[in-house]
Amino acid sequence: MKNRHSEHTLHIVIAAMFAAMVAVMTAFVQIKTPTGGYVHLGDSMIYLTASFLPLPYAVAASAIGGGIADLLVYPETIIYTIIIKAVNALFFSSKGDKLLTKRNALMTIPSGLVTVVGYSISKFIRMLLAGDSMQSAIANALWKMPENAIQAVASALIFLLIAAAFDKADIKKRMLNR
Repeated sequence: MKNRHSEHTLHIVIAAMFAAMVAVMTAFVQIKTPTGGYVHLGDSMIYLTASFLPLPYAVAASAIGGGIADLLVYPETIIYTIIIKAVNALFFSSKGDKLLTKRNALMTIPSGLVTVVGYSISKFIRMLLAGDSMQSAIANALWKMPENAIQAVASALIFLLIAAAFDKADIKKRMLNR
C-alpha cells in the first residue's frame, strides 16, 4: 500500500508530464483551418489530464502547460490562457479507473464553451486596451468565435479517441499503480 507522500509525488510527476504535453501539443502540433486559424492538440491533453489526475494537480498542469505554450508562441494572451485552461480542467472527473466516462465525454461541451467565450473576451479586452473602438473590439471578438469553436470541437474529438485508446490499454491503472 502506498503512503500519502508517494501518491502525492506520483501525482506531481504525472502533472509535470501532462503540463509538458499540453505545452508541446499546443505550441508545436498545429493544423491550419480554413478560417485562417489553427487547431492544436493541447486542449485534448487538458481534458485527458483532468480525467487522469485529481483536481488540484489537473488544474495546475493545465494552467502551467497552457501558459508555457503561450509564453513560447503567443505571449500576449498568457494571462487569459492560464485562467481559461485552469477553468477547462474543472469540468472533468478523475474518479474511477476509466478516462472516458459518460460524464467526461459530456464535459467537453462546457469546457469547449469556456474556450470559445474566454478567448473571445480576451480578444475584446486586448483590442480595447490597444485603443480600438468598442464596435471594432466587439466585431473582432465575435469573428474569433467560429475559429475557437472549431478548436473546441476538434479537441473534444481528439480527447474521445485518445481516452478510449488509453482505457483499452489500461494506461490510468498502470500509471497510478491501482
